[in-house]
Amino acid sequence: MPEPVQQPTEDSTVDDWFGQNVARDQELADELVAEEGGDQAAAEERFEQEADGQDTYEAGHPRPTDG
Repeated sequence: MPEPVQQPTEDSTVDDWFGQNVARDQELADELVAEEGGDQAAAEERFEQEADGQDTYEAGHPRPTDG
């Protein structure tokens, strides 16, 4: 069973959060490959729908506006 991922705190760094997002997405990728019986293409398609690491990261790091 995977260990729970720590939630960001005020003294966490951005690198910690990014690493946690990557770790969650890696676990999801591994699970999807197993669920799809090793079918990489099917697992990749599901990953694109289910993974949220990039969205979570981008939500916490909005792009600066041009001004």
